[in-house]
Amino acid sequence: MCFRLIAAVAAFASPSLAHAQSAIVLWPTDPRIVATEQATALWLENHGKEPVTLQIRAQDWTQAGGANQEGPTQAVISSPPIATIAPGERQLVRVIRRGSAPVGEKAYRLLVDELPKPAPATEGGVAARLSVQMRYSLPLFTYGEAADGLTPQLRSAVRLVDGKRWIEISNSGSRHARLTDLRVGSGAAVRTVQAGLVGYVLPGATMRWPLPDDFVAPAPITIGVNGADLSLSISA
Repeated sequence: MCFRLIAAVAAFASPSLAHAQSAIVLWPTDPRIVATEQATALWLENHGKEPVTLQIRAQDWTQAGGANQEGPTQAVISSPPIATIAPGERQLVRVIRRGSAPVGEKAYRLLVDELPKPAPATEGGVAARLSVQMRYSLPLFTYGEAADGLTPQLRSAVRLVDGKRWIEISNSGSRHARLTDLRVGSGAAVRTVQAGLVGYVLPGATMRWPLPDDFVAPAPITIGVNGADLSLSISA
């Protein structure tokens, strides 16, 4: 699977607004490092018309209090950490796990940042271009031995918070749950609340997402979990 990243750079050299664009394709979008390997490959390809400089780095990824938390790490590094890619060219980046394999599953975010180009000066010598830096964040999972035996164990509940209903999903298992296509209702009455990627629930974490204002329990709730549909059993 690959992903096309559109990054816009806005220029304010006069009352008129000019735009320059670059397009980066990244793959795979679900990189992982298994116990028997020390690294995995990430490809970056420039489909734009100008060279693009990208910074690639890993962040430690946890979830607490219903929110994603990221922090610096040296457990995973990229080589090269910065790459300039010419139009029509591609760059291989090695994502390297340092040290031994984890016990079970360990989660990271792999950040790819487009570095801004130097801003040109106006006739008066003052730089007058505002660069909008684009970022893409990929999930990265590393595994120890017996990774095939790791599974998510989900428990769900509908919570009322500040007058709004939320679906709350807890994962007491040993593997992350990648959630997609949140739907409510059944048969002809089914409707999609959120299409595509909804989010992740890491092992030991609890996350929540909003439900429609007119949702009434115990209406059925279905969600994709790691590629397979699951009908959620709702508790109060």
